[in-house]
Amino acid sequence: MEREREKEQHEKEQHDKDREFEMERMEFECSKMDSELQMKAKEVKKASSEIGEDEEGEDNKEGSVASGHARRRIGVKGPKMPCFDEKSDDMDAFLHRFEVYAESQGWSKGQWAVYLSALLKEKALGGLL
Repeated sequence: MEREREKEQHEKEQHDKDREFEMERMEFECSKMDSELQMKAKEVKKASSEIGEDEEGEDNKEGSVASGHARRRIGVKGPKMPCFDEKSDDMDAFLHRFEVYAESQGWSKGQWAVYLSALLKEKALGGLL
């Protein structure tokens, strides 16, 4: 009985060590994913700012009255349409609705990814990155 208890104790300790190792691995992967997400967000922000500069340059070439400052949309935080819901929405139908909406808003195709990322979450957003 003594040996059996020792064996059970040893198995429990091994199980605890394995579980702790798995938790550390998962924490590492989460921090790695967070870092990658932050890098992607910086890239998107940089790309969107470059797109904004390009559009301003195009306006100036066309002779529009611009003060030299980048145009900003005041009060616009993102598209005014519901977010994608994995449980109830079909991705193809959602993307078609988004394209129709984006064209009606007059967004350049370079801006679409930024606006689309604001409407996606969880697994759907992971596919974009």
